[in-house]
Amino acid sequence: MKTLYLFLLLLTIVVLKAPAHDYQTVYAHRVALFGNTEDRIKGLRVDSVKAASDTILYPFATIQEVSAYCFSPYKASWIGEKVVLKADGANLFFNREGGVVTLKTRARLNESWIAFQRTDTFRVEASVQAVELGNVLGLIDSVKTIAFRVLDQQGNLVDHALNKLKVKISKTYGFVETLNFYLFPDIVVRDPYDSLDSYTLVGLINPEAGVQNLSWFDVNGFNPGDELHVQEHNFGDGYFLSPIREYDNRCIYKYLERTDYADSIVYRYVRTQSIETIYTDSATLKTTNDTLKSVVLANPAFDKLPGEPIIESNSAHQMYMRNDEFLMKIDPSMTELYIGNGSCLGTIIGEGCLYEKRYLKGLGGPYYSCSGYAGDSEERKLVYYKKGETEWGNRLVITGVSNIKTDDRLKVFPNPARDGVTFQLNDDAVIHEVKIYSPTGTLVKSVQFEGSSRIIHLTGLKSGIYLYKLTSSNSLIYAGKLVVE
Repeated sequence: MKTLYLFLLLLTIVVLKAPAHDYQTVYAHRVALFGNTEDRIKGLRVDSVKAASDTILYPFATIQEVSAYCFSPYKASWIGEKVVLKADGANLFFNREGGVVTLKTRARLNESWIAFQRTDTFRVEASVQAVELGNVLGLIDSVKTIAFRVLDQQGNLVDHALNKLKVKISKTYGFVETLNFYLFPDIVVRDPYDSLDSYTLVGLINPEAGVQNLSWFDVNGFNPGDELHVQEHNFGDGYFLSPIREYDNRCIYKYLERTDYADSIVYRYVRTQSIETIYTDSATLKTTNDTLKSVVLANPAFDKLPGEPIIESNSAHQMYMRNDEFLMKIDPSMTELYIGNGSCLGTIIGEGCLYEKRYLKGLGGPYYSCSGYAGDSEERKLVYYKKGETEWGNRLVITGVSNIKTDDRLKVFPNPARDGVTFQLNDDAVIHEVKIYSPTGTLVKSVQFEGSSRIIHLTGLKSGIYLYKLTSSNSLIYAGKLVVE
């Protein structure tokens, strides 16, 4: 028994004297998710490590501006091209100019140092502001807070947004709050989609805590008994000269069976659907009720971490996540698509109806909404769901009765017209505005009127096909084509 007591005493002494591990900002074996003030969630994963006297970590690259209007998906992570872990506890980050940002992870409370120096202009001083126990995604750990001050060459405080930003480091789990050091220390940058910002830890993998990366199977994770109501509504079908004026597709999905495989999920479900299409001179309505089977296959590109580039032959884009009312992954490829050859890609310049595609955890997608320059619009939205005991939204009612106003409430004559055209209404709206657009989308006439009719003079308009929009209280009521002879 004495031998046992002696062994336990020696073990306690060894444990008490054993050095505790140091604070560290980034770990090679751990994936982290961070969200900024705009609720954009980005991922951080180390893809390779170089170990020598210093340890060098290389996170996966994100799409970065490497020169004026030139972007690359291979250059650097959002926290920099690399992170150098020095033996003395200093962690080094590198901005897009190659400048070094130094965080001293072993610094004590109130200790300060020069974190960054821009030659002959200013320097950034860092100091440990607090060391305290904190809640890291439900895990209790010691957290060190480092604050910044921007000083001029004479040591005077400079009015700079960086003075209000901080980083926080958990002793066990790395960054709790960080900056996108690639853009350090500049607040204003050329890239319209990024700037120096604060990012807060929202999820960890290894250990698993907080928000996790949203996968394709997570988005399409339905169970028997789930019910989704989805409406797709297009006005003008996105094309100026399309014969389709309005399109309304309403679907109710009721899931019956689910079978999981290693690389896919198979569903059997009931779909109740109505599709109404209104043309310039006619309309159709079709309703169906079918029992169907669908196969959801793996989607490796979608499963990438948020911010990890999806690279194709001559383009690249990156998805990001948001966690507010729903956990979603957003594909902004229509608005943040980079195209070109080689390592220099340019931002795409688009017109008309551009939109972001949103995919919701357990609720499918894509969902989107946009309006074009010539009055066209496209929308696909989730209006109701039931999952287990949870219900949200308002149910669709599919009856086989038209859901869209027909043009018998509006008469436009003569059409074709030469000198003038009359807009005659039979509805409840009392204040109207008529806008007429050229074939290129230029507004050429705008007239307000009260009552049920108005003659619009066409003096000065060249012969051709024009688009008209009729609104009431800023809401679109009708649109169509007007031929001027």
